[in-house]
Amino acid sequence: MTNLYLVDDDQAVLDSLTWMLNGLGYQPKGFLSADSFLQQVDINNTGIAILDVQMPGMDGSALLTHMSKAQSPIAVIMLSGHGSIAMAVQAIQKGALDFLEKPVDGDKLVRLLDQAGELTEQNLRSKQERQALSDKLATLTPREHEVMEKVLEGKLNKVIAAELNVAQRTLELHRQKVMLKMQVSNVAELAFLMGKSTE
Repeated sequence: MTNLYLVDDDQAVLDSLTWMLNGLGYQPKGFLSADSFLQQVDINNTGIAILDVQMPGMDGSALLTHMSKAQSPIAVIMLSGHGSIAMAVQAIQKGALDFLEKPVDGDKLVRLLDQAGELTEQNLRSKQERQALSDKLATLTPREHEVMEKVLEGKLNKVIAAELNVAQRTLELHRQKVMLKMQVSNVAELAFLMGKSTE
């Protein structure tokens, strides 16, 4: 089962949420601060985190920003005792799955946890794909990068060769190396691969 984390500075809230989640078959781990969560949890792994918005020190919103910047695959649900629409919109723009108000509606939480479980797996796959693409791009020489950019612009070999001031045969060799290193067999596959990296 997916790891489930609760981060709230109110022990009573942690206890009641833990009790509710235990009843649903989950085994959550509770943290009283964002710092203790970051010290004990590897945010590069999959998981679901329910974060309280208002906490002393690093609050839930700042923790969400930190996790987004780190490209953490963990799916985040925000929690607040006195949430506003603006706060909810901001949290979702930063990458949270949803925003819950205390006291938590158990039925809504169950639905969100199902979605969050799928989302964290999807996030991890995307992160692994981005890393694999980054590794492939790192093998290209500066010249091969140039060739790839021009190929993706849809230019013909003879046009690219003229622009780069190289013989067409040399250009074709560069192009073959690009395809080989990027592990694709045609321009359409290359465009699809590079397109995914910008999503």
